[in-house]
Amino acid sequence: MDLRVAVANLIWFLHSSIRAKKWRRGSKNVEATQNDVLRHLISENAETEFGREHSSKTIDSTEAFQKAVPIRTYEDFLPYIDAIAEGTPEVLTKEPVSHFGVSSGSVSASKLIPYTSSLISDFQEGIDPWMYHLMKDHPRILGGKTYWSVTPVGENKKFSPGGIPIGFDDERSYFGRLTQWVMESVMVAPSELALIQNMDVFKYATLRFLLQEKSLSWISVWNPSFLTLLLSPLQKWFDILIEDIRTGSLSVDLGVTPEADVNIRRALKRLPKRAEELSLIQKERDDDLYEKIWPNLNLISCWAHGNSEDAVRHLRKYFPNTSIQPKGLIATEAFVSFPFQGEASALSINSHFFEFEEVGSGTIKLAHQLETGKKYSLIITTSGGLYRYRLYDIIEVLEFENECPLIRFVGKQDKTVDICGEKLNEEFVSSTIKEIIARHSIQLSFWMVAPLRNEDDVHYVFFVQYEKGYFPCEEEMVAINEDIDSSFRENFHYDYCRRLGQLGRGKIFLVETSCDAFQTYLTTCQELGQRLGDIKPVALHSYQFWSKKFRGRFI
Repeated sequence: MDLRVAVANLIWFLHSSIRAKKWRRGSKNVEATQNDVLRHLISENAETEFGREHSSKTIDSTEAFQKAVPIRTYEDFLPYIDAIAEGTPEVLTKEPVSHFGVSSGSVSASKLIPYTSSLISDFQEGIDPWMYHLMKDHPRILGGKTYWSVTPVGENKKFSPGGIPIGFDDERSYFGRLTQWVMESVMVAPSELALIQNMDVFKYATLRFLLQEKSLSWISVWNPSFLTLLLSPLQKWFDILIEDIRTGSLSVDLGVTPEADVNIRRALKRLPKRAEELSLIQKERDDDLYEKIWPNLNLISCWAHGNSEDAVRHLRKYFPNTSIQPKGLIATEAFVSFPFQGEASALSINSHFFEFEEVGSGTIKLAHQLETGKKYSLIITTSGGLYRYRLYDIIEVLEFENECPLIRFVGKQDKTVDICGEKLNEEFVSSTIKEIIARHSIQLSFWMVAPLRNEDDVHYVFFVQYEKGYFPCEEEMVAINEDIDSSFRENFHYDYCRRLGQLGRGKIFLVETSCDAFQTYLTTCQELGQRLGDIKPVALHSYQFWSKKFRGRFI
């Protein structure tokens, strides 16, 4: 065991315990905790442009806040954000905006999210309890290193017209300075890898650092497919990677600045014994190849709910015996919840002020008013200057820890495709398809619904890839297609477009099992302008040319 790594992990654990205890105390009186958060946000920013417009000095209760400030979308905040980007101070927050986070969904355009030092601290209010519980529940990870996904920037650093930096260098930007310092001792890969613009070079360099660390004990990525994408070229590069580890080299041109190149190569290790060990593992070619490469890997943290379920099942083929922990709900705009137990994540009650719009009734509830089994759409108020901001994330309350809701992410509320007026929503599509999959007892490795426009009409396509070894019959697929069409027609607008002839009957596109559907999906999303680390598996995608990307045939 590397003593320096163990000490750094122990410092991380002890430091995280401070905010974990604060969350525990707050969970015993959620109403008071959330009231304190709101009072602080209002008083700190009363003298801003937004605060004066909404008479923040007169707000003395949650009810007064809700009456004075309407619920807003990102588009409603655009005039304020544009002013901040131009360099105007004290628009939404008294505190200066240090940089903009970039939020991009699978359908919506990129959004600039203002970040302040306080907002970084508020993220830490959720990250620390997560790390504390993770290390407490999985103590073996204290002895090893970790890999946190470093997403290649793909382009030079950008700035707003007023000179404010746009985007994060990597995910460690969410952390406070002490935690960042500690993480430098336990991270497998240097953060400068984010500067690599060529994707193959990025994957090779990342694999080079991953392979040299036998002590890798846990991994944190957003999209589970991000990890499978990194590992997919390992077999064809294995020999040269092993030789690089044997000699302590990195046989690719990184295409970064000389300073970054030096920093990256400085972290390389010359490990002849590790290279020999990897050579023996390569020759065995067992099904548990990856778990033999990293025998100390104890846990993988990634998205596992909503539309990530299929990607997680795909990842388990690589790591069948490694624990996979579902991430909490974290958006660019806010830290909502952290993993707590099983499928449930705990609301980060010290991070932001939360409101919840009950799905169906539209009633606004506060954190202490939520009910088990019900679904809610999130509304947040943060120290980054978003007040009563509709996040469009839907959660379900599973249970409570003391008075704190334990929740599960269900899906996005705003992902709607509307070509002809059909207004198909992702949550509706996701629940419908999952029910049909369960009803027909079929095993799929990938699926997604997307529109297809041709010369004759517009219709929706169910892109589906079966597990290898399963050969679906035509009759089964025809029946599934009938079920999808009839279920979609329960949506008023979709049915109306079908009746008017604006939409044709849906089709099924069978993706060949030899096609890497996940990699094709990720590559296409990158081509559409999305950053790799921001790409999420979706049930419904607006792109209309997927049939030209996947290898397969229409049924």
